[in-house]
Amino acid sequence: MKSTQAFTLIELLVVVLIIGILTAVALPQYQKAVYKARAVEAMTLLKAINDAQEVYFLANGEYTDDISELDIDIESNLILDEEEPPKYEDKYSFFCGGKRTCVATVNNRSMPTFEFHSLHSTTRPQYNGKKWCIAADKSTIAKNICQSLGQLDTTSWPGNSNSGYFIINQ
Repeated sequence: MKSTQAFTLIELLVVVLIIGILTAVALPQYQKAVYKARAVEAMTLLKAINDAQEVYFLANGEYTDDISELDIDIESNLILDEEEPPKYEDKYSFFCGGKRTCVATVNNRSMPTFEFHSLHSTTRPQYNGKKWCIAADKSTIAKNICQSLGQLDTTSWPGNSNSGYFIINQ
């Protein structure tokens, strides 16, 4: 008698089940890592925009709401008007508004919004130089990303310890 070596159906099902369980555990962590990488990339570009705003202020005595006036290269499809909704679910879009604030926003509840305030604003001097990661009304993933970047800001939003505004560690 010859004995043939092969996998039984049960053994194959067990292997498929194990792979499924590993995927179910790993996929959310992978997705969170991707969102965090995109958030850090957006923060880096937003910091460059904010720095270009300060250079513009030194040259002109005021800030601008038009990112194209700044000395920075940014894809035109990533620039928004202040009233426009975010364009993309997987990429951040940027705008500057009120001649004092630059924002990185995305059309995805799992990713936070970032808000950087200029250093010399006269309209809201209490916010000068503040940098926030905002996860208000967003998912747990967005809040986790913000928590990893800073602490919940209760000084700017007194009485609201669950505001979702996290001051970014400088």
